[in-house]
Amino acid sequence: MNELPLPKEPHLKPFPFLSVQRGLIWLACVVVFLFAYQHASRGGGELLESLGPRLFIPLIVTVFLVLFAFFYWRIRRWAAAYSEGISFFGAGDYPEAIRRFEEAARRSTQGAQRAVSVAMMGQCQLALGDAARALELFGSVERSRNLRGSVPVIHRWMPNMIATARFAQGDLTSARAWLEEGRKRNGGLPPMYALLPEVALLCREGNPAGAVAALDARAGEADALGGRDIRHLKLIRAFALDALDPATHAAAIDAALASLQPARPGDFEVLVARWPELRDFMERRGIARAV
Repeated sequence: MNELPLPKEPHLKPFPFLSVQRGLIWLACVVVFLFAYQHASRGGGELLESLGPRLFIPLIVTVFLVLFAFFYWRIRRWAAAYSEGISFFGAGDYPEAIRRFEEAARRSTQGAQRAVSVAMMGQCQLALGDAARALELFGSVERSRNLRGSVPVIHRWMPNMIATARFAQGDLTSARAWLEEGRKRNGGLPPMYALLPEVALLCREGNPAGAVAALDARAGEADALGGRDIRHLKLIRAFALDALDPATHAAAIDAALASLQPARPGDFEVLVARWPELRDFMERRGIARAV
């Protein structure tokens, strides 16, 4: 598999293990610890005598509450931006979703938060047909190493998203390799997001019968995807049936193409960008690439 690129923006790269922010926090903790240890080693009475119990205890409580409020505020800011991104993503407003997910990545306080935010940005870019940008973002997620334990479901489906992006670029060998990586990660679990690149690859490799068989056998998985992905699968099904025998499967082809509506602008761009046969099929059937 080819090495994945990384985005240039620092806030979209893997969350650093060492940073100025973390360094200052650790420095403050060390200073507080040394201060407390120094007074405790002298018997612990000097600090209480100098501040008095009425001042010392409220001071400790105040410091704790300030730190708690600060980190709680940071987490809430990230969660708010991420939730807004999910809402726009579900509504199909990918440009606005990208802006919200990028804001969430800026506000992240640890690696898993940033990786999830960047992964969703990559999905949006792929939906808009920008496979190169999507691969940069997916590359950041892959190198972060923060999802395997924190958000394992995204760790498992990420290779299949990368496979889709590689397919969109016309790199079929890399797409197949990433699909195999996805199978390894999933084990016995359903291969989430694998169906689309799998059936697309079968068609590109000259096996439309295999693509139709896979779609029939995994209809439940297809229905679970929904939205843009299900429209892609229906288009591929129509294309595969047409490749097998357009006369015999005329009714099924017409039904699949009719179910593509309502389509959104650029819905099929990621598929046809490097797939001239599918583009020709759409033009022959009068299907607009962007409506």
